[in-house]
Amino acid sequence: MPKKNDKSKESASIMAELYELSVPGQLIGKEVIDASARKIGVVRNVKLTFPPAKINVIIKGLDVEFQLPMDSISTVGGVVQLKEAIKQAEELEIRDIVRLREEIAREISSYLS
Repeated sequence: MPKKNDKSKESASIMAELYELSVPGQLIGKEVIDASARKIGVVRNVKLTFPPAKINVIIKGLDVEFQLPMDSISTVGGVVQLKEAIKQAEELEIRDIVRLREEIAREISSYLS
């Protein structure tokens, strides 16, 4: 008898990245502060993946970009406050936040051209 192909079925998933047209917006471009009160980056975008439904926030820091599940956010106001300390990102200064926001704004405007 011929052997059946034993490859596991890969589940097809859909992924979308969401942006806002103004930076900083309601979420995109906001400063991110971890549980240790360190400025670690700005929100670059929101990533949706399904099935199963997952919402992650992409955070851009200095020479690092990482994603966190939406439930790791404590509050969103003038800044995004995280529930946990993030060791992989170094602390930023105000000028770094401004530069990262400008990079994100240029990236978004390039999508619209």
